[in-house]
Amino acid sequence: MKLRAELTVLPPREQARRLAAVAASLVAQIERTEPHAPEAEAALAAIRTWGDGAHLMGRYFSDLIYSDDERGTLRRLSEATGKPSEDSWNALTTATMYVAWLVYQETGEPMPSDVNEVGEDSLDLLDEQLAKLHI
Repeated sequence: MKLRAELTVLPPREQARRLAAVAASLVAQIERTEPHAPEAEAALAAIRTWGDGAHLMGRYFSDLIYSDDERGTLRRLSEATGKPSEDSWNALTTATMYVAWLVYQETGEPMPSDVNEVGEDSLDLLDEQLAKLHI
């Protein structure tokens, strides 16, 4: 599946709805080896919620990725290095970052530099990550 070609023709919230299905598969894979993964569940819930039309801010998504209290998908990714869930955490973080980028664009909030570097190229990266996971 070529995510960029499939998603970029859609409105941002529809892109998030499609990515929610991908994120759900990733969360399921993570939870096979890490039954306690609240960061993964929170990222999935945010992607779904925003895709369904809720008003969420970009900062909320940023906190799901890397928060001030050292929680988030990036921390869990670093903890999963060398473990079976590493690739799933990596792909989930990429998907969440892409949706964060969409949210920041919609809200007009000042975009953090790491989110500002995200763009449609991230969908190519996510495609590669998903292929590695056979999703």
